[in-house]
Amino acid sequence: MATQRLIRWSSIAWLLSGLTGIISIALTPSDYAANAVLGGLWTPIHAVNTISYMLFMFGLVGVYLAQAERAGNLGLIGFALTFFGVLMLTVQVAVAAWILPVIALQPNAPKTAFELLDPAGPLSAFSLVVLVAYVPAGIGLILFGIATIRAGVLPRLAAVLLMIGTVLTLGILVGAPGELIVKVGDSVFDVGKIWIAYALWSGIGQTAATTLPRAIPAT
Repeated sequence: MATQRLIRWSSIAWLLSGLTGIISIALTPSDYAANAVLGGLWTPIHAVNTISYMLFMFGLVGVYLAQAERAGNLGLIGFALTFFGVLMLTVQVAVAAWILPVIALQPNAPKTAFELLDPAGPLSAFSLVVLVAYVPAGIGLILFGIATIRAGVLPRLAAVLLMIGTVLTLGILVGAPGELIVKVGDSVFDVGKIWIAYALWSGIGQTAATTLPRAIPAT
């Protein structure tokens, strides 16, 4: 069936998203380092991270379908908020990859990615939109994780890792001191993605998508 194929491809997408995410975490220069935006690693690593985000969004569709009947309205709301929020964050990463280096070359431009993307920086309007996107993305991931735990189709501990990783990324709110917390959170999140990807590839989600009764409520 088409749904089964989509779920199988989604598992591959989340696996690749997790692996590319871990690579980008390990190699991404600090947003607070002067002139890091102009370094040789900046654009390639952020390009990889952009691909990771895109793969996440594609895979999210299959992850939702694998447990849609049991996840109920809570899962649907979590999915919608997460997809919208991550879509905006994907745009941010793409801007960081290809636009920030161009701006950083201009005379008197800020020299760190944090200053370039700060609401008071040269991309103030865009930065405010992206900042707002963090809210639905965070709420959506928490709700989606709760729905996944309640549904019991995919590994519950993997869903817990997704939520823990999401909460830890709030370390971004404390600036440079929170950068390590964010990296830890992203790593935990990617482990959860890879775990769920393995479960889907093993056929758990595919079986659930075709055998679960439609009358099971989880709202």
